[in-house]
Amino acid sequence: MRISSNLFFETGLRTINLQQSDLMHRYQQVGTGRRMITPADDPLAAAQTINIAQSQSLNVRYAENRQVAKTQLGIQENTLDSVSTLISGLKTRLVEAGNGTLSDADRGVLANVLENAKDNLMGLANATDGNGQYLFSGYSGSRPPFIADSFGAVSYQGDEGRRLIQVDQTRQLDSADTGLDIFTKAAPGARDYITHVAAGNQGTGIIGKPVIADPKGQYVGAKFELSFTEAGDGSMQYSVTVRDAADYILSGPSVPVAYDDSTETLALPGGVQVAFSGMPADGDAFSVEPVFVTDPFISAQQSAAGTEGTAVLGKPGITDPAGEYMGKQVDVAFQEVVPGTFQYQLTVDGTTGPWINYTDPGPGGVLDLGGGLEVAFEGVPTDGYAFSVEPVEPSTNLNVFDALDDIIEALKTPIQGDPAAHANYQNVLASAMQRLDVNFDQVQTVVSSVGTRLSEIDAIDANSNVRGLSYAQDLSRLEDVDYYEAIAQLQLRTAALDAASMAFKKIQATSMFNMKG
Repeated sequence: MRISSNLFFETGLRTINLQQSDLMHRYQQVGTGRRMITPADDPLAAAQTINIAQSQSLNVRYAENRQVAKTQLGIQENTLDSVSTLISGLKTRLVEAGNGTLSDADRGVLANVLENAKDNLMGLANATDGNGQYLFSGYSGSRPPFIADSFGAVSYQGDEGRRLIQVDQTRQLDSADTGLDIFTKAAPGARDYITHVAAGNQGTGIIGKPVIADPKGQYVGAKFELSFTEAGDGSMQYSVTVRDAADYILSGPSVPVAYDDSTETLALPGGVQVAFSGMPADGDAFSVEPVFVTDPFISAQQSAAGTEGTAVLGKPGITDPAGEYMGKQVDVAFQEVVPGTFQYQLTVDGTTGPWINYTDPGPGGVLDLGGGLEVAFEGVPTDGYAFSVEPVEPSTNLNVFDALDDIIEALKTPIQGDPAAHANYQNVLASAMQRLDVNFDQVQTVVSSVGTRLSEIDAIDANSNVRGLSYAQDLSRLEDVDYYEAIAQLQLRTAALDAASMAFKKIQATSMFNMKG
């Protein structure tokens, strides 16, 4: 086979170029510390590296989110600790206010002290996070959550939005609670009652702390209204009206019961009793209101009387506490399509759904409304029958600022030498102390919740650190060069290049003119 000089040269150059390219690749590996200079070096590893790098980036982003959440929760915890200390001091002041030896002037001084405490409490309720965003205003971070009107009455102006922060792939946490929950509501699971007196009571009746005598009582969670009247013989008697959270009458007014001023407690119907002393006057009224509800939904017929036919509407029930209809009003309307055949239609918070065929569930049956709700229902209504299922919340005013306003006004009102005014003062004081107890418990509950969230963040952080280490190890395994192997290959490729160069020189020196015959 005849080989031309041109082929010799091309082959030699090609070999040298390949060795130089391979040597350059090894130089890049050693210089950068990376095994893969281009994806073509290991396509599978390159694809895995992209996925792991994305996961690692998300892990870092979640860690930064957790740091933001920890900062926010830390500020909230410190603020609420100050609120707890302030409310605890207020409770001590209210005990001092109950001292019967205080003069009207002394009570006036104490009223000024409480006014300053109210201003301090409002300052804490309107605390910011250091960036100008209000902590407790929900989504409305640029607006103070509590504002006082020209009369000094404080109301919540924020919203109920939850500031959720994504702290992990599948977990979101509240970074702040709303002022509405902290300063105007009772703690979840609270079973307290609050007493109130009607304005203008003329007697010396003093209502004390209510207690639940029978937790399973029929009317536990209902509101009680006590009305005192003077009997024909001059003695006092009282009747009780029981209302639900929507202010519908459940029972009463009851048959008047004779009142004995030597009694210490009044037994209210359905499992509740309340401390009571003194002698009320004719027309005096008191109320005992729960800070909780036993039935979060109520049902009520909305159509005219007579449209119910044989239908019997009962109490609503919750089948799924996380259902779509929780906290929403559901309106149900019936129509008769053809004689004897009925359909019903749901309207949820103003959104109307399709008509659904209705079948009488029979005695003791229920109508499943979906969205986590059902209602006891049986029988066949007439065309046009309608009822509603509405969410309810406790009607008791638990605004801590209103409680302070009530006691401040009572402290400023002269009571010396006026038994009726003194009794009214004691009633207002007792009501304020009851409400502050509920507010204090709620603040402590929120503080506990904040601590739980901070602990959860720490646990997620620990898991994230382990996950981050795993990602780094996987990336190192896929990307990092083995220096021992790389340097050995570098030396090998250098030797190969030297050998190729020497071979090319030998070939280059080969010529027919240098050969002897």
